Amino acid sequence: MDKRGILIIILAIAAIAIISTATNIDHSSKGIKTSDPGTQITDQEGRIVTIPTNVTRVAALAGQSYEKLILLNQTDKMAVTISAWTNLPWSSKIAPQLKNISIEDDPNVEDLIRKKVQVVFCLSYDGNKEKLNSSNISVVVTQKNSGNPENIDSFTKYVKQEVALYGEVMGLDAKKIADEWGEYFDQKANYVTSRTANLTDSQKPTVYYARGPDAITTQGKYSYTQWYVQMAGGNCVAKNTSKEGLQSVTMEQLLAWNPDVIFVGRVNSTNIITNDSRLSNIKAIKNNRVYLCPQGVAYWDGSAEGVLLMEYFAKNLHPELFEDLNMTNEVKDYYSKFYHYNLTDDEANRILQHLPPAGY
Repeated sequence: MDKRGILIIILAIAAIAIISTATNIDHSSKGIKTSDPGTQITDQEGRIVTIPTNVTRVAALAGQSYEKLILLNQTDKMAVTISAWTNLPWSSKIAPQLKNISIEDDPNVEDLIRKKVQVVFCLSYDGNKEKLNSSNISVVVTQKNSGNPENIDSFTKYVKQEVALYGEVMGLDAKKIADEWGEYFDQKANYVTSRTANLTDSQKPTVYYARGPDAITTQGKYSYTQWYVQMAGGNCVAKNTSKEGLQSVTMEQLLAWNPDVIFVGRVNSTNIITNDSRLSNIKAIKNNRVYLCPQGVAYWDGSAEGVLLMEYFAKNLHPELFEDLNMTNEVKDYYSKFYHYNLTDDEANRILQHLPPAGY
């Protein structure tokens, strides 16, 4: 073969190599990843979603998703989050990196693509799923507003699935921690329900959860708080509301329920209940059984920290059954185990009292 023939063959081989390389480029600036066949997962809405094999850039757009990523030691992979954490000072105390992450409550698709976001965590009802339909960014629904678990067994499975879903998306290290959290949840749930399972209906106080910002905002049937109240040995008065999830009830309805106990969440005092003269004759107020819910890295009524809320409910609903339950130690243990942060007794008690870090 002459030199010209050899040269033609070399050029042909080089051209094939260039074409092959080009087709394997990750076109992340355009949201295209042709070289990665990805992995299929099932999100909390039952959707089959294809995600990249190696996820390194995510947008935490679900209200509590930043907390799940802190829990799974994946904070460094957050490219975008929402402002929810800014109202929860313990979050940046535990994970100072949050202060350096872009906040986008109404994210722009092009901006997410520029930031090379591969996966977006969102709620089924926040509009982000629809907004991202035309992009190549994987959208994972982590919580839904309807079709939620209808009994305690399905609820406990659902809560563990939510954390496991984040672990599945974020990789093997995260999955291992998610599995450990699932085991921890089972242990605490069994501890509480083994003592409350045999209570008669008459032994279960009726409970109302005031979610804030006012007395009549609550979480209705099939909500996290309904199931945690029931696991803790209470009877949630909002369990038969006409719709699921967050909602307002009438003052007349709240008065008719006349709960034995009221827990108040997402506000920094019980004043929305105790200072309302219309509620002065409710049993919970007359018997001094209005309790302010703790607040830590996330709101306890819809986050992984809800396992602590279940214990808090149990301790206040049935102190005689849980004399050995030390909530200060429980909070310290949780933060050490999953956030790798060693709280002092004072810090743990501030969380339990719905107070920010000292000096905040």
